[in-house]
Amino acid sequence: MYLRFVSPLRSNVRGVNMGIFQSAFECRDEDLHPEFLRNAIREEIDWFKKYLPSPDKKVFQVKSRGHMHSVGICWFKSEASEMISRAFSLRALLSECGMQITTIGTAIPGQILYADDYQIVAKPKTTTPTKWG
Repeated sequence: MYLRFVSPLRSNVRGVNMGIFQSAFECRDEDLHPEFLRNAIREEIDWFKKYLPSPDKKVFQVKSRGHMHSVGICWFKSEASEMISRAFSLRALLSECGMQITTIGTAIPGQILYADDYQIVAKPKTTTPTKWG
């Protein structure tokens, strides 16, 4: 089973709703939110930067008709309990900024383009859940 934290923000590049980290960057960088909240979000992001491997950007792309297309989306592996727990903490902070994050799960994320101990990057199938709400 795989778990994804999804925001209401839509990615024009991939055609799916963005994940939790893009939303966290938005809230962290938005001056409308109190500094203490942005600092807490920054601390969570820094923790993930330290402990969650960051796949190379090329992993998110596939070649089709001679062109590279960004198609990969990230999913946590269900056994990555510490990562998932921290993502729930980040979700709570983003909620304080007014950014509602939902959690979706699937056993069939699509074509797996990358995997490590905690996560995968997959090209979703048309039946893969990718929408917020």
